[in-house]
Amino acid sequence: MINIKTAEKTIYNVGIYCRLSRDDGNSSDESTSINHQKDMLIRYVQKEGWNLTRIYADDGFSGTNFKRPDFKSMIEDIKNGIINLVLTKDVSRLGRNYAETGYYTDTFFPDYNVRFIAVNDAIDSVTENDITPFKHVLNEMYAKDISRKVRSAKKTLAENGKFANSRAPYGYMKSPQDKHLLVIDETVADNVRRIYNMFLSGKSGRLIADMFNREGILAPNAYYYVSIKKPNPKNQSAKWGSATVLSIIRNPVYRGVIVNGKRKVMSFKNKKVIANPSDTWIVIENAHEAIVSKGIWDEAQKIVSKNHKGIRRSSSGEVSLFSGVAKCADCNTKMTFNRKVYKSYTKEYYRCGRYTNQGTNACKPHTILHDMLYNSVIADIREYAKLAYNDEQKLIARLAKDNIMNNAQKSQRYEKLIMEKEYRLTEIDSLIQSLFEEKVSGTVPENIFRRMAKKYDDEQLALADELERLKIELVDLRQDESDIASWVDKIKRCLSIETLTREIVVELIDCIEISDVYEADGELQQDVKIAYRFENLFDKSSGKSQKQKNKRVS
Repeated sequence: MINIKTAEKTIYNVGIYCRLSRDDGNSSDESTSINHQKDMLIRYVQKEGWNLTRIYADDGFSGTNFKRPDFKSMIEDIKNGIINLVLTKDVSRLGRNYAETGYYTDTFFPDYNVRFIAVNDAIDSVTENDITPFKHVLNEMYAKDISRKVRSAKKTLAENGKFANSRAPYGYMKSPQDKHLLVIDETVADNVRRIYNMFLSGKSGRLIADMFNREGILAPNAYYYVSIKKPNPKNQSAKWGSATVLSIIRNPVYRGVIVNGKRKVMSFKNKKVIANPSDTWIVIENAHEAIVSKGIWDEAQKIVSKNHKGIRRSSSGEVSLFSGVAKCADCNTKMTFNRKVYKSYTKEYYRCGRYTNQGTNACKPHTILHDMLYNSVIADIREYAKLAYNDEQKLIARLAKDNIMNNAQKSQRYEKLIMEKEYRLTEIDSLIQSLFEEKVSGTVPENIFRRMAKKYDDEQLALADELERLKIELVDLRQDESDIASWVDKIKRCLSIETLTREIVVELIDCIEISDVYEADGELQQDVKIAYRFENLFDKSSGKSQKQKNKRVS
């Protein structure tokens, strides 16, 4: 008797993978829809007599993004031995990044003995197919072309002053006649006006949010879904927060301006969002009707730009006049505002924050009465107002010259670093492409390919983070702290001020240094040094000193 041993037939447990995104055109197109992919591939499995284990579907995910939920689930199932055959309609369903897609088809699947079939491309990993690497490259080129066309369309809309976002900002709605034009939503526009008015009067973002919450006013996200009569998918809170209030204050859309191009994604492969330099922004003035005037918006920016970190507010939420501005001359800690109520009077004063928290071992009190500080500052502002009033044009010229020179030097350094990082990113893309081609041709061993690919990937991520940081810092550098002519005009108008307000303090003064009390000529005295914005450019020949000595009031 002759025994004939036959090869054992492989039992295939199939994972069908389907994907669709905006890159692929209209999702309602029957030939590309998720349902069509499923139906086609299920019939294929049944025809071959394989076991259908699971269907994975990522709807609305780009092929350049491999952090898709069902794709990640499929990879885990492969690692756990649940499926041993991956079936797709075509290779582009798996992905459109040639390096990563090639890694899965050429390395990962073979490592786990997983067969891969792309039906429409006639690709089956059990047979030799030299066209597969070129399919990966073509699919990536398609994704890159689509990305370029989308960016181009958005840029054209931006340059024409069109609103191109999916949702109108709070206080506006899209015009029924033109979805790229904003019109005022009078239902809530008064809330926006109230925010600006209260903020300019000295109220904090937290206080404004608390007031709106007490009045039962819906926060922007909650209001949006109520206005379109749809459920809130993420169930965002209907409550206001200080961050929401400040985002409204900072947004130039409320003075009728559309600003596009402030941020961009790194590339069609890397979706990390980075800041663009301010000189590349597309700014369209008078794009739509403003809710607040330019003057009101500008005043709000000058206040909000001040660093209020560590500011102490009263129980009513009001910010004290010099909070965040007055500092200890010795340890540079912010002075804390204090109020003590006695039977016959109320005492208000500032004291070193470090001394208040840590005691005499940390610093000295540096205590100064509010009224004494108030009188010193208002007198000093009036003196500087005289300087601005007497020679305004000379002062403006000197401020502008110094500001331009300083920023130009710093900008050149940042631009050089950014150019170097961007060149290296481009260089790495080319190196990865060459590495993959050498791996496909067999000139680079698998272990070297993996090690080098990881090295380049890690370097790209590090470069992307560094580029983001540099560009954000460059944007901040190029944004003037305040308009010079406006600043000079503002201080000139302070020549005869009767009352010092929070807005004036924040707009004109960078910081106020308070010394500790000391004895001189038999009297207790204290120094108040006021540093103004652009103060180093004032004409020192006038003999004006920022250092003032004040008798201590007990």
